[in-house]
Amino acid sequence: MNFRHSFSSTINQIKIAIGEVIEFQSRIWVINIHEGTLNDESFIINEDSFQEPMQWMVKRQYTTEMIERVDAMKRSQVLVLTFNNTEHRLIRVK
Repeated sequence: MNFRHSFSSTINQIKIAIGEVIEFQSRIWVINIHEGTLNDESFIINEDSFQEPMQWMVKRQYTTEMIERVDAMKRSQVLVLTFNNTEHRLIRVK
């Protein structure tokens, strides 16, 4: 019985790990960076091209706390972050 339980537990851990990889590579965000009335930028970020989760956010130097909040976003959720006196509005699309 212990072998079965251990094997089943290992299989479940593998399923979870594969699911996490698939999840991160299928996420899409729309990000609007608002710096003032005349300076807005918008991006569509698709993790399909990422080498690791949250790669765009890491390159933009988001804090660890910000990255954790973005990573926890559900579909259709909106998150507003203030970063370097700039408002980052994120919408998780997929």
